[in-house]
Amino acid sequence: MLKAKKPVKKKTSEIQVTPELVVESKEEIPDFSALYQSWESAAKEFSIPLGKTDTDILTFINNMGKVGRTVYVQGKAEEKPPEAPPQEYINRAKFAGSKNYYSTEQIEAVTALKEYLEAQLTPDSKVNPANISFNSIRSYDKKGKILAQVRMYGDYRTPKYVSYRRRHKDQTVDAAKQHWYSTKPNSAKPPVWQALFGDGKLEFKHPSLLMMSNMVLKAMEKSVINRPEKPLKVRALERGRKKGVAGKWIYENISGFKNWFDGKIRDPNYTVKTSGNFASRKLHREMLDESTRRAKISFKLSDAESKKLLTWLGSKQKLDLNNVYLDISRRQLANLAEIAGFKNTKQEDGVKKQDFLDWQEIVKVM
Repeated sequence: MLKAKKPVKKKTSEIQVTPELVVESKEEIPDFSALYQSWESAAKEFSIPLGKTDTDILTFINNMGKVGRTVYVQGKAEEKPPEAPPQEYINRAKFAGSKNYYSTEQIEAVTALKEYLEAQLTPDSKVNPANISFNSIRSYDKKGKILAQVRMYGDYRTPKYVSYRRRHKDQTVDAAKQHWYSTKPNSAKPPVWQALFGDGKLEFKHPSLLMMSNMVLKAMEKSVINRPEKPLKVRALERGRKKGVAGKWIYENISGFKNWFDGKIRDPNYTVKTSGNFASRKLHREMLDESTRRAKISFKLSDAESKKLLTWLGSKQKLDLNNVYLDISRRQLANLAEIAGFKNTKQEDGVKKQDFLDWQEIVKVM
């Protein structure tokens, strides 16, 4: 008898939306760091000619527009090693997604790389390899005299150039692919362009840096969930950057929580019999295991609420958040009870009785 195969657990990734909220993807998100390592190997192995010498794509990109500069650390001048503009963005993003985890900083780094590369797809970009210009040969006479030149972009090794070098310089030069050069900027697709912007369908058989960035960010836009082990830290927001307003905002903008909380306010079981206060401790224990900080109640979010919450938290990443667990302090719950209209009847009765006695005393005096 064959044993039933155990179901294969899907690989998922944790995403730190903000320091207060960590969510988990329902589907696998590509590991950018693994993609980058594979891309780096492919770029290093791809040789490209540079006139008298050859180089590889990785080295070419590392040297793009390289300049050093002086920085000041605690008032002292230090020389910062030269770094190519693309490499600055690559270095920030290349470790993103390792161990199935994306931090806020890593998401921002991948997003910045994507936006930087997209901004280079113009005829004016000094980084775009399709804009590198060369003087190639348009025509020459029988003696090898060049009669006319033509400005080419992307590569200079046109059929005319290759023929000239063979006939009159006795040199063998490999012709460039036709799509590697163009008479117009931002039109050619040489190998370095393919490694930065391409789709892996030409000579550089690997997704480009731009394609890799889009793969990761697009995957994050799909459905994500909040796990009970990592609830939204409303208490941390209340103490920090949303001081004094976090709990109130959650109550007013998350309908699932508001409806649930209002039900507790109306329930006499959540009024302390001895004091008449709202039973915030009891409710807190229902929401959260106080020893492990593991949340117990999930609140569903509409598409509008998901978008509104992420905007309020300051997240720039597009996510479809299905639910949220909440870590709210007892003090916040007590404050929310007042906002929701909870009244301590024992305190009110005490005030009324005191007022009546005061009135009787006044009559006696009169």
